[in-house]
Amino acid sequence: MTEEQAGRIIKELEMLRKLRIMELFDKGYSQAQLAQVLGVSQPTISRMVPKTSPRKT
Repeated sequence: MTEEQAGRIIKELEMLRKLRIMELFDKGYSQAQLAQVLGVSQPTISRMVPKTSPRKT
């Protein structure tokens, strides 16, 4: 595997992670719950969730 291929795979995995975060956020998960489920800190989730992200009601 080349460095370029590895870089593309990493970018794709990051995009999939962000999509999963948004999916769970839209289902009503709090940032603290998201952090626990994904094994990251709440500030990490805060940086990944857009400030203007609408929640479904």
